[in-house]
Amino acid sequence: MTRGLSSAITTELGNQNIKPIALVEINFPTPQRITNHYKDITHNSNTYTASSHLLGVSGKGENSSIDVSSFQIELSAVDSAFVSIVLNNVVNNDQVTVDMGFLDSADALIDTFTYEIGFIDSFRIDTEKGRIVLNCTSHFADFSRTAGRKTNNGSQQRFFSTDVGFEFAGLTVQDILWGRK
Repeated sequence: MTRGLSSAITTELGNQNIKPIALVEINFPTPQRITNHYKDITHNSNTYTASSHLLGVSGKGENSSIDVSSFQIELSAVDSAFVSIVLNNVVNNDQVTVDMGFLDSADALIDTFTYEIGFIDSFRIDTEKGRIVLNCTSHFADFSRTAGRKTNNGSQQRFFSTDVGFEFAGLTVQDILWGRK
């Protein structure tokens, strides 16, 4: 099944010139954009700062059942900047976006895809190892959202103008029988 990767990414994957990087945006009261690359990267008019404070992003899996996916972002607590942010602000429900990008042989960003989007559910500061772990859950867990989104074509077009997935949502061509006849 296709994952919607651009042709530039599939070409680089085919050439085995794989240089993946993580672009992490944490919408704290002052948004933080960091990357694990050795130099700053500009993507979608935003600069992601090269930072050794991004220690890791947990892996993810897929299954056939509907569930609330969760992931973790590990940040260094050696510098007090992130510690100060999480202790002095309410960070629960702050959005976290993790994009994965691929670089070409000249270290130019080819393209990115969204790896994970979620909201901070909780955090943990490990003083022995000098780490902050942000526990994030998928968008299905954001129960403090503003109501109003509907599963119809008009609502979908308002947010995603090119998506026609709900074009025939209100049209019933025949009766759909559920269960026994």
